[in-house]
Amino acid sequence: MKIIRVFPQRTSYTPDDDYVFIGEPPGMFIPEHDEIHISCTFTWDIPYCEHLKYQWEPYTEKPVRVGGVAYGSPCDTFTAGLYVKQGITFTSRGCNNLCRWCAVPNKEGRIKELPIVAGNIIQDNNFLQTSKEHKEKVFEMLKSQKGICFKGGLQANLVDDHFINGISELSIKELWLACDTDSSFTAFEKACKKLIDAGYTRNHIRCYALIGQEENINQAEDRLMAIYEVGALPFSQLFQPIVGERIKYNDEWKAFNRKWSRPAIYKSEMEHCHT
Repeated sequence: MKIIRVFPQRTSYTPDDDYVFIGEPPGMFIPEHDEIHISCTFTWDIPYCEHLKYQWEPYTEKPVRVGGVAYGSPCDTFTAGLYVKQGITFTSRGCNNLCRWCAVPNKEGRIKELPIVAGNIIQDNNFLQTSKEHKEKVFEMLKSQKGICFKGGLQANLVDDHFINGISELSIKELWLACDTDSSFTAFEKACKKLIDAGYTRNHIRCYALIGQEENINQAEDRLMAIYEVGALPFSQLFQPIVGERIKYNDEWKAFNRKWSRPAIYKSEMEHCHT
């Protein structure tokens, strides 16, 4: 089936084939197709995606469908290159945790293992909750991949010897953990130590850090600096609620987040502190 995919904006994960469009129709001439899918990831893009449906319908006699994560569309399968670019793969969906700031359990349910599709960027929401047998199949697939990134986030307290042994012979580029609260720091620190002992450096170990929820900038900076000190590169993300209006952060918070989401900015400052 030939599917035109329309996205509200381009990101680093957006596919780039001839059937991908950003925003409104480019003109009268579009590729022959069977359906048009407007893909919506974030709830705040829903009004614009509904507008895009209205804009695209005059250009086709085929179905124009709106869906995606924001709509709770089923995601029990994965097709490489369809809604994310080639190289990115999901080997599982869902998560067994119930973090109050995360929409995954409500939208995708408990962890479900999928047939393994080759790719070098593992985007699973919680890869380490999959079975030992599933992990071993993924490690086997990854032996033929280069520049491997576990970007979906590795649950710190599940980083064990089986995982470290499984990745030891792989071409690892990035291993992403998370430290979203002060209470999660101890498990994060232990996971970092295991990875460092296995030979991975700060350039390999990355860390998502949710900031701005029930904390001030000084408290957020203390956690981000602690993440750096134990041997990882933090990547800050301003907290947004799962439902309701987006939080409008002031310029101070925006500048702070810009600094701590760009290693090139904060690394020189942190290294200067140690000289």
